[in-house]
Amino acid sequence: MRQAIEVSTAPVLFSHSNARALCDVPRNVPDDVIELVGRTDGVICVTFVPWFLTADGARANAAEWEETHRLRAEHPEDPELVRELMERWDESHPVPDSSVEDVADHVDRIRALAGVDHIGVGSDFDGTPGVPKGLEDVSRYPALFQELADRGYSDDDLQKIAGRNVLRLMRAAERVSADLGPDGAA
Repeated sequence: MRQAIEVSTAPVLFSHSNARALCDVPRNVPDDVIELVGRTDGVICVTFVPWFLTADGARANAAEWEETHRLRAEHPEDPELVRELMERWDESHPVPDSSVEDVADHVDRIRALAGVDHIGVGSDFDGTPGVPKGLEDVSRYPALFQELADRGYSDDDLQKIAGRNVLRLMRAAERVSADLGPDGAA
């Protein structure tokens, strides 16, 4: 994470990550990197993946990875069998509980460390088998934004989080790309 930010001439986007201090999984962003994202005009898009939202989610995530590694070691020549066995394992291990409030807690943490200009939403509806209670599909986005409004976020803040921050970052990335030219060198 730190190296990507260091070498990039464009602002960095974490498209589906949360605050590691609230849920300790490798995909989530540590506090010092959240601060760095704010200083370098990047954006962190909070994800709704239950395994990345709570301490229970982090424990479930670790258990799933442990089982995945065990099965891969046991069946190194048969990735299809490993996939099938993991599907069965997942069926007997329910999605960790999470809520709209848990997602908002991650938004709060990122705002406290990087500022509201560095937050977006990366729900991951198309990449997770479970979601937080109250955020079952895109029609429930208003529940998240109402929770944030109830926590004191202004309409301008909510518009930034809903998409303006990501659009700003994409425009900046396009400018860097244009400056670099087709061969990637200025």
